[in-house]
Amino acid sequence: MASIAISSGHGLKVRGASGYLDEVNEARRVVDRIHTLLTQAGVKCAKFHDDVSTSQSANLNAIVNWHNRQTRDYDISVHFNAYQTTSKPMGTETLYKSSAGNSLAIKLSPKIAAAGTFLDRGPKYRSDLAFLNGTAKPANLIEVCFVDSSVDANLYRQRFEQICIAIAETISGQQVTEPPPVEPPTEPPTEPPEISGDNRVEIVGEAQGDVTVYINGSRVSGHEDCEHVLDLQLTTRGDVVVTINGEEFHDYPAIVEPEPGEPEIPANQTNIICTVFGGKGDPNNSAYSPYDAITDKELGVALPWKFPSARPKVRVINRNNKQEAICTIRDLGPWLTDDDYWTTGKRPLAETCYKNQTPLPRGPNKGKIPNGAGIDVTPAVAKALGFSGKANVDWDFIEENVA
Repeated sequence: MASIAISSGHGLKVRGASGYLDEVNEARRVVDRIHTLLTQAGVKCAKFHDDVSTSQSANLNAIVNWHNRQTRDYDISVHFNAYQTTSKPMGTETLYKSSAGNSLAIKLSPKIAAAGTFLDRGPKYRSDLAFLNGTAKPANLIEVCFVDSSVDANLYRQRFEQICIAIAETISGQQVTEPPPVEPPTEPPTEPPEISGDNRVEIVGEAQGDVTVYINGSRVSGHEDCEHVLDLQLTTRGDVVVTINGEEFHDYPAIVEPEPGEPEIPANQTNIICTVFGGKGDPNNSAYSPYDAITDKELGVALPWKFPSARPKVRVINRNNKQEAICTIRDLGPWLTDDDYWTTGKRPLAETCYKNQTPLPRGPNKGKIPNGAGIDVTPAVAKALGFSGKANVDWDFIEENVA
């Protein structure tokens, strides 16, 4: 079991960066919490805060000398980064110098990013830092997030405990939290009713005359240009397979139960196929002024309709792990540029064509069979949500005005 020496950056009289957060105060909070978690888990851990030094050189010497007096396997220093005041996410990174430090940094950076839903700036080699140069054991200097980014600061406050747990478990290799105890039932459990077969609803019907029937945007009978249309919206709860005239429809969105006080997300904005766009791997310029390049680091989305003026913020939630991100609308797509399905109550047309394996009837990709995506996110959003390539998400606007 690894033993840890951990210290907070800077000192009581030698202050660090400040902005939406104060570096010295928050580094001490993080170190104290990690020390408590590790000690409770039986991991040998010593901590240090410099309350005495009055100059930078004295502060650095005090921290390095303290670490080198400890019996330990790893040296960890906790800092917070700074660049310029911004409302953009800036992220977390872990600095190292030795190869052993790199091995730990490779694990630390993504774990902290996932715990805090930060951008992952990754491990970074530094040969100019007194802490990394002076300590005798494998060392990492953690930059938890940026004190001058309002997004980072809010995420840090909301996810402080998860961040500390992630750091403690990664540097020690030990689980530091116990699962909650299972309360014994107060009454004998009721035997569930016997169910034969799967959860299934079978509907048999017949349309007479020239009528086209759509269910949740999918055509189940008739032809596309029919004048007479019946458009039904079917919502299922739980794991249910719906069979209509022998054809299975098993991937309609289940009802999403909102948290207390939160508005319910419309059914046609849940379980939406989401893909990734922009950044170095898929260069794109924004469809909105000033039409700049979409980067790997920004939190952005594309929706298949052009917003003529103000663009609301969009909250995207990964259905698999419930992680979420607040994003700016940056581009048009995927697949279409005139499918404002959130105002019509229908499912995305790209999804309908994908399910039916029919080509898109209009737009820049007319004639192609799409992959079903109804929203695109930037690489930074995908990372914040914990997926790569493709996922199913729920999304909603966080401002009332959608115009």
